[in-house]
Amino acid sequence: MQVLVVDDSRLARLELSEQLNHINGATLIGEAANIRQAKQQIETLKPDVVLLDINMPGGDGFKLLEQLDYLPQIIFVTAYDHYAIKSFEYNALDYLLKPVTLKRLQAAFDKLKPVSQNEQKLALHQQFFLKDGDNCFFVTLADVICFEAMGNYTRVHLANATPATYRSISAIAERLPTESFFRASRSWIINTHYIKEITPSVAGGFDVQLQYGKQVEISRRQASAFRQHWSL
Repeated sequence: MQVLVVDDSRLARLELSEQLNHINGATLIGEAANIRQAKQQIETLKPDVVLLDINMPGGDGFKLLEQLDYLPQIIFVTAYDHYAIKSFEYNALDYLLKPVTLKRLQAAFDKLKPVSQNEQKLALHQQFFLKDGDNCFFVTLADVICFEAMGNYTRVHLANATPATYRSISAIAERLPTESFFRASRSWIINTHYIKEITPSVAGGFDVQLQYGKQVEISRRQASAFRQHWSL
């Protein structure tokens, strides 16, 4: 497990780094003292797990997670207990209060999913379960029009409903068949079977009209990939 430690306190980073030496399979690959550094290192190093403080210069740990395309496994490490419930809305694997003991850190790492345990791709005919509040859905993947990132969760757009799931859009993208689903931007994945019309956008990408009245923009960055994938 490759680990990144994110904390504005040098002493806290040092203590966690020393404890990681006693965690079997954990390798420290970097440290960050603020949100800007953390975002850059996560996108560059792509760690398996991040030990993440919440209150830091430049924003908090929650805001950091909302900015990421690549989302590693997260263990929050903080001096405040009142963020605990909110942390699990962001799919945190654990919430550790400072000062962290080696025993408690080990227990958190025991919850981590092994790197080799990759989730299988879904097929269009397969179904998946969603629970959104008091409502439950059993959805066939082919019926999904698009996925929309909404901060710490992802909204699933269907013909007659828009349930949400507390999974990042990047994690969802990894399970989708690329012959049918396309990452239009950081915030959208579209099911290409529902495309009705495509027109060039002012920003240099494409404006896409989907069935059931949904409109999505393919970003300029992704427009080239779209043309390459679906051109004759």
